[in-house]
Amino acid sequence: MRTELTTRRRVLRLTYGRYVEADRAWRRAIYEMRLWFPPSGRPNRDAMGNPGSEMRRLYETRARALVLFEAAHVKFDTARDRLDMRGAAGLAGGRGDAGGQPRAH
Repeated sequence: MRTELTTRRRVLRLTYGRYVEADRAWRRAIYEMRLWFPPSGRPNRDAMGNPGSEMRRLYETRARALVLFEAAHVKFDTARDRLDMRGAAGLAGGRGDAGGQPRAH
């Protein structure tokens, strides 16, 4: 089970790194867009680009990276809770009574 937790931790780190990278690219693009088009000069300040545009691609890449990071976090927490419950069951004398609830977040 420890190998599963190690794998989940590695995936969590990887997905977090990808999200940070995608977020940084998105923020840099927003900053550069504002240099060309100040917010006061744009009729639609929330515009994020036409379908197929670079801005839209960066936004969607960032959103997808965030979803994958959140999913990896849930899977990591589940693996950690499962490991904790098995450890508690072993300490309870093999009765199978984990005596604990999953972590509250």
